[in-house]
Amino acid sequence: MDYNKIDAIAISLEDRFGRLVTSALVSLILMSAAALYVRPAVHCTALGNLYSQLAANPFGDLTGNYVGFRILTPLISYLIGLRGDLIIVTNMIIASAFIALIYIYFRQRSPRPGDALVAATVMTFSMVTLSTIYYGGYCDSLTYMIIFLMYWFRSKRFLFYILFFLGMLNRESIAFLLPWFIFMSYSESNSKIKWFMDMLLGYGICFALLFVYREWMLTRGTIAFTTSYYLTPLLKDPFHWFRNSYTFQGLGLFTVFKALWIFPAVALVSFKRSKLNVHIAMAILILLGSLAQLFIAYDSSRMLSMSFMVMIISLEHLFKNDTFFFRSWVVFILILNLFVPQLYTASHVVETMHSTFSKIFMKVYLGNEGW
Repeated sequence: MDYNKIDAIAISLEDRFGRLVTSALVSLILMSAAALYVRPAVHCTALGNLYSQLAANPFGDLTGNYVGFRILTPLISYLIGLRGDLIIVTNMIIASAFIALIYIYFRQRSPRPGDALVAATVMTFSMVTLSTIYYGGYCDSLTYMIIFLMYWFRSKRFLFYILFFLGMLNRESIAFLLPWFIFMSYSESNSKIKWFMDMLLGYGICFALLFVYREWMLTRGTIAFTTSYYLTPLLKDPFHWFRNSYTFQGLGLFTVFKALWIFPAVALVSFKRSKLNVHIAMAILILLGSLAQLFIAYDSSRMLSMSFMVMIISLEHLFKNDTFFFRSWVVFILILNLFVPQLYTASHVVETMHSTFSKIFMKVYLGNEGW
């Protein structure tokens, strides 16, 4: 497809509706297409059921709720009236808002209008969004949005730390990206003393508030997913969790973007040629931080989806420089990616994420139960 036509689509929509409404329309169209690509959940599953319980009553007894500390998305869902299993709708709204933000970000920063459409499409048809559609109740979309906003507004330090604190209230694993956050601010700082004080006070206050918050939450019942829950097994066997997912960790990483991983690969080659060592270091820290989660968890696809910022950084570079004539072949890769089966792996389990059409076919013609 001629890239000029993609530009024309974006310009036409914005001329008619304005940029903000266009971002919402683009998100709605892409999310609808993604809900055909993988069947949307109609009920909560596994940990999603625990998030659903929180969304039904975030102020009740937390005993037996493993994810009791991860209150942010369930609380939002409760407050807007989407309680219990309706948290599925809340997560879809948040995922849609995330895609809209991706569009706005790249529309502001990339040379051509079509770049925003491409970036939004990449993030929609990745595990970052597809897992929210397919697995009911999981609240990872808000975590991804917060990480992205932290990157976007990293120069606004007060807002940055507020976002970090909120991210920790949604899923604590955001802390695994601390080396990247710290390095990023260090590399962009003009005063290392000012940088050090910023880190000391910013993160110090955040973790102090988190300690108080978690202690208060424990007064409301026994919550299983505590720090000791994850770390105690490591005292006897440092690879206790890692070993459970080792076999399919490579597959787990592949499932996040599938064929689209070629974009970061090409960007890394360009970073190397251009001696953009800071970009290389950031990509490595993001990937290592995401991988480090597998020392305390075993759902590879879900944990490694947190590496999505490598794609954002890569696309920024590829759009800016049209590296290796990127725009001449990006659409072909996007289409090719759709034909690669969408898999999900956790521990030793590998699951195919069926499309809506295949699920309907299996239900009608093969008599399969469930959705």
